Amino acid sequence: MFLEIFTVWLGLFSIAFTFLPMFMVLDWRKRGSAEGFSSVNFVLPMLVQSFWLRHGFMTNDQTNIIINSVNLVFFVFYISAFGYYQPKRKYLIGQLVFAAVVIKLAFAYVDTHDADKSTTLAGGIYEIKRAVSMGTTEYIPAGFQFAIFTLIVQWLLFGILHGNQFIAISNAAGLLVNIATISLYFFYPPLTWTVPIFNIPPQKQDAKKE
Repeated sequence: MFLEIFTVWLGLFSIAFTFLPMFMVLDWRKRGSAEGFSSVNFVLPMLVQSFWLRHGFMTNDQTNIIINSVNLVFFVFYISAFGYYQPKRKYLIGQLVFAAVVIKLAFAYVDTHDADKSTTLAGGIYEIKRAVSMGTTEYIPAGFQFAIFTLIVQWLLFGILHGNQFIAISNAAGLLVNIATISLYFFYPPLTWTVPIFNIPPQKQDAKKE
């Protein structure tokens, strides 16, 4: 009974999580541009969601189908919004073409194997590398990272309770990447905003104090 309730809750929570990037869209609108932000963390999740949706149809997993269908609709919107506010669209176009080719070629693999979350991990690692090279986490929304932490912990618990080693291991790896990303706020604070929960001030404010 507990597992059934937890599964329903996790499905609803996962769908609710899909609305979080809307705050990034509002931020782009406020700034008047999405310049500085990366489209990788929108394109790669869409790629993985396509794999999971295919897997859901293969296994007749209605929860999987519903969650990823909703996610795909919203991420198409987020990518469209990013393209609208991003003055340099050539990288986005290249990523979308690459994703389309990968999806086409990978469906043959997904037909006989579980969907792979390593692509999502690659997006997280890319963001870490990018933040270190820029010396700031200005373009990594903290609320989004904290929400990812909450979501991954629950999926990790789900995998453990269901004895699904694949889900447990993939989310454990994702959790490590997420924790590494959150730790960047302490070493490379944002330029213009305070990190919530930890109350880490922006670099510009620190510079004024000096």
